[in-house]
Amino acid sequence: MNKPKFDDSTSQPMVGRRDFMKMLGVGAGAVGAISIGGKVFANMDEAIASPYGDRNLPWWVKEVDEPTIEIDWENMEVFPGVHKTLFNPNAWDKPDEWKEARDQNIISTTEKVRNNVLGYSLRDRALGDANCWGWGTNTTVRPGWTGPELEVVDGWEHPTMFYTPEDFGVPRHEGTPEENARMLRVAGRVLGAADMGFVKLTDKTKKLLYGNIRFEDVEKGYDPGDGTFVLPNKDLWVICAVIPQSLWMAQFTDRMSWAAANTAAYSRANIYSNRINVFLRGLGYQYYGGDTGAIGRSVPFGVMAGLGEAGRAGILVSPQWGTNFRTVMLTVTDLPLAESKPIDAGIFEFCKACKKCAEMCPSEAIPMDDEPSWGGDKSWQAKGYKGWYQDAKKCYSYMLGGDPDCSRCQAVCPFTKFDEAVMHDLIRISISKAPMLNEAIRKMDDVFGYGQEPSPTKSPWEVNHLDIPLFGLDKSRS
Repeated sequence: MNKPKFDDSTSQPMVGRRDFMKMLGVGAGAVGAISIGGKVFANMDEAIASPYGDRNLPWWVKEVDEPTIEIDWENMEVFPGVHKTLFNPNAWDKPDEWKEARDQNIISTTEKVRNNVLGYSLRDRALGDANCWGWGTNTTVRPGWTGPELEVVDGWEHPTMFYTPEDFGVPRHEGTPEENARMLRVAGRVLGAADMGFVKLTDKTKKLLYGNIRFEDVEKGYDPGDGTFVLPNKDLWVICAVIPQSLWMAQFTDRMSWAAANTAAYSRANIYSNRINVFLRGLGYQYYGGDTGAIGRSVPFGVMAGLGEAGRAGILVSPQWGTNFRTVMLTVTDLPLAESKPIDAGIFEFCKACKKCAEMCPSEAIPMDDEPSWGGDKSWQAKGYKGWYQDAKKCYSYMLGGDPDCSRCQAVCPFTKFDEAVMHDLIRISISKAPMLNEAIRKMDDVFGYGQEPSPTKSPWEVNHLDIPLFGLDKSRS
């Protein structure tokens, strides 16, 4: 097995700002004095080493000793605390005015929802509520069909759950399966999903659910408290959503802080899941699902939903995002949805020739076999598909045995790239249409240095913070 190699490059060929400036002839010694924010520096190196190099203020912004607003520190009053802000009714001179203002908001919102005013429709309100999950008291409240609608704080009732169509006196949202699918994809991007697909539960696809889920002739699903969950025996769909993971962080897979790329993605996945549940609830529909414990086999559902193809490492590989997402979040709902079909982008065939994830797996858990096979002979494996069966015990032993969580197979996949360069799209087209070039494409991926972990002598803590994508996510792919 070829062990991962270290070199002085990052996982993608990159040119630093200073080197770029020097190539343009504006580095040290190439220009005269430089003025930034009223400060004069002898050269570019001196400017970069200054505090201005750390803060990256725009050139027209200058630092000053005092703020532009005049402050009387001698008479500065210490504010009592958050309980005295106007968000709290007891801070009002007349507390009833707070209740009147809140009630007026509810009256106004209800009227606009009933009249289907543009921007204030039922689905607009549902999305607004969904985005509020995780804020304030809503953080500790999992959206559900039962439970208190109001919480009493300081003697006043506060809404803590979220609104339903019944609260507004309107029927639930109705749309064609195609309209509903488009609506969910739009909402999903706002709520944290990179992409979505939809699978209808049939006698076949029900086999992808976990065995603790059963069906009964009931109107609504429920938890009987015996370790199982009951779903209604009617038309149901599974919303499959992929949650983006930080490739920038995942490239440092053997370093504790940055290996948290996957746990950070799991965190966002839980937030997304609760928010999509609030959205479905606000539309008047049922849902089941709510954390990364999942309700079924995520990769097979992702394959059936057309979000990607099954790959050698046993994970989903997307033609757009590669393997750069942490999980496929699954949510069952009775909202009618247009099914999305599986895809063929040449990925499964490419995996036969590539083997890069297997070669660079530090635990040797990924098989090197040229061809897939029928497996499922281990207790942690499920029979029924012809693919490559990972030795999960080796993988978990490596991750849990003292080293940080590993994302190496994701970071090195040739489909996982930082940007949307035309060259990369041409390669993807070639993989789909000309599989005879797959071995050459794999070799080219190595030549260009993709998937190699940065040198252990280079610390990500020393990177210019504004060069790090927000949340570590690649803005062109998130």
